[in-house]
Amino acid sequence: MANKKIKIVANKNSYEDLATFKSINELNETVRTYKERYKDQLNKTDIAVLNILHSHSAKYTGVSFLTKNNIAKMVGRTRRTIINICNKLESLGILRQYATKRKSDMQQTSNAITILPIQESEQEVKNEENNQNFTQETQKISHQKNNIFLKQIHNINHLNMTQTSKRTPYIKLVPKHLQHYQAFFGDKIKTLYGRIWLAMKKLGVHIDKDIMQTIAHIAFDKLVKYIKEGRNLTAEQMNKIVYTIAYNQLSEREDTKEIVKDQQAITRALRLLDKPSENKKLPSLSLFADVISV
Repeated sequence: MANKKIKIVANKNSYEDLATFKSINELNETVRTYKERYKDQLNKTDIAVLNILHSHSAKYTGVSFLTKNNIAKMVGRTRRTIINICNKLESLGILRQYATKRKSDMQQTSNAITILPIQESEQEVKNEENNQNFTQETQKISHQKNNIFLKQIHNINHLNMTQTSKRTPYIKLVPKHLQHYQAFFGDKIKTLYGRIWLAMKKLGVHIDKDIMQTIAHIAFDKLVKYIKEGRNLTAEQMNKIVYTIAYNQLSEREDTKEIVKDQQAITRALRLLDKPSENKKLPSLSLFADVISV
């Protein structure tokens, strides 16, 4: 009976329809962001499974169709463990699993597993659920035979269509993967994102924009947590919090702290070279070398 409910046939066209990314770069950036965002919730085995799904999602970008048994063999765990991990990743909004069937006998085969884009995992899934609930309610109402009541429902539907047709405005200079934070910060998100880059400028370094976006996710998630806890933060307080988190992240992350350290050493050395202009004595080259090696 359960097999009759499976609508997706495992073939090329289905996998192409399920593809969630336009390019490998978008997929890579999304997986990297998920690992950073949920680093406190994902253990080594969870990460290993995500890496396998990621590496087998290139042909149809974002879609893999490995069996749970094969994934289990790759990570050295049981099939039940892999099922639990996939369900965990799905609950976090990182992926979605689709039951599929073979065309030859229409029997169930391995699931198609898609890695979800950031916005879909947080906002669009909620919107989809809301739309489904709304559709179910309107279907119940449509069975009513009272003509006057049906006219009222028609007017309500018209108003709802007008409201849902309005899209959240796109904030310029803010990456699309951060746009959903408007739900919490409104147009302040532009200033908050600017504080992320101000921290980099303060440290006098140039960091890859993908890393800066990841740091922004960390800082914004922290603010959202405060907001959900009921804290009343002023705009100035939010700016300071975001700036401090970004500054600390750049100074402490494994992939940026060496860049910051080297750049600060060079800056100190150049300042030492400039200072002697007052007494007309230049420091020796060995002093410069000592500073660089700090």
